[in-house]
Amino acid sequence: MRDESGSVINHPLRVALSDLMHLRSMPLDTAPVRLRQWLMLVAPGERAAEEALLTGLHPDGRAAIGAGRLLVLEGKAGWLWERHQEFSTWTAFEHGPLGEDLGFDAAAWDRLPWRDRAPGALFRGVEISVSDGSGTDLDLSRIGRCIDLSRCVSCEVFDGAARIWTDFRLGDGGAGRIHVHNRSLAHDEVSRLVQTLLEIGNYRKLALLGFPPARDLLGWLDGAEARLAAITGDLAATGGDSQAVLDHLLALSAEVELRAARARFRQGATESYHRLTLDRLEALRETRVTGHSTMREFIARRLLPAMRTCEAADRRLDDLSIRIGRSSDLLRAKLGMALDHQNQALLHGMNERIALQTKLQGLVEGLSVFAVSYYVVGLSGYLLKPWLHGRPGVAEAILSLLVPTVLAGVAVGLHRRKKHLVGDPPASRTGDGS
Repeated sequence: MRDESGSVINHPLRVALSDLMHLRSMPLDTAPVRLRQWLMLVAPGERAAEEALLTGLHPDGRAAIGAGRLLVLEGKAGWLWERHQEFSTWTAFEHGPLGEDLGFDAAAWDRLPWRDRAPGALFRGVEISVSDGSGTDLDLSRIGRCIDLSRCVSCEVFDGAARIWTDFRLGDGGAGRIHVHNRSLAHDEVSRLVQTLLEIGNYRKLALLGFPPARDLLGWLDGAEARLAAITGDLAATGGDSQAVLDHLLALSAEVELRAARARFRQGATESYHRLTLDRLEALRETRVTGHSTMREFIARRLLPAMRTCEAADRRLDDLSIRIGRSSDLLRAKLGMALDHQNQALLHGMNERIALQTKLQGLVEGLSVFAVSYYVVGLSGYLLKPWLHGRPGVAEAILSLLVPTVLAGVAVGLHRRKKHLVGDPPASRTGDGS
């Protein structure tokens, strides 16, 4: 499609999706460099305070809120804010020679405008230092001041272009420490390596948010499964109270659905963070260093058991929901059979009442024949006696002859009247139906 001038019209998302490929890259072009990052868990109600802080910190703060990213450069230093779904990261960095303890400059840290004002709960802090790549600053004594070398994780990454040290422990200031010995990192490898290390730590720890709820859920599931077993036992008992069983089953089903609704987001987020952690570990392209664990090995030993616990809790919750559904089907079948038996008994009683009514109706019809005949003969006597006055015994003889005739006539008349009221069944058709 072209506009009025004949130029090709761009898709509205063309530029935005192109910029998205570079949006989350770290602004670290050279080494040596050191940085400190805080990860803050921000509740939905705290987002407004975060936006107000950004608006007051920088002229571009309001515009950066929509993009979810604000980068402020100040010479060889700067800071970066990034918003994610349930957390935000605040990262300060500075280029220049590393100090004796390889740490972030305390004076520079004190000057950060958001240091004590960022809303949310601090969830993770980390410091990363990257050497200049000359190969002359590999001083284990300096590394040992901030990292426990006897218990540290150390491996070569990016196909041997760098080596990393970390002990996964909180140091001074409540931040973990990672040191990167730069051997031959080129182009944007410094930025990509630092970003990968940050994301591995962040996603690893965020994945563990699902572990305490999963452990609590497993404890609740033990009691819930025992309750379901008791309900199923009552269901199997002959002559049990089906209404009570139904009430208990509905109460348990409601609790399961409530637990599932509360756990779904956390379980889904835990699975996503775990997969992201594994993806970032793959991107490190680690090589083992004798005497040390790789980062993948260390994280797998501690993260995988927690993830297996989360998966087990999820599976047991789904299995419990399925078993409740099967118990509901059995209870429904039992209630259906009981209703069928009740309907059969009701129909049997109706048939007996109809049969009794039919017998009573026949008795009434027989009595009505005699009653009608009696009145007909009586009326006939009133008509005959005046005409046969003076002939003793003639009227009585005629009336005696009329009695059987009247009885037969009344019986036939009532029978025909009954057939007319009930209606004869339609005669069956014969022939080819043409």
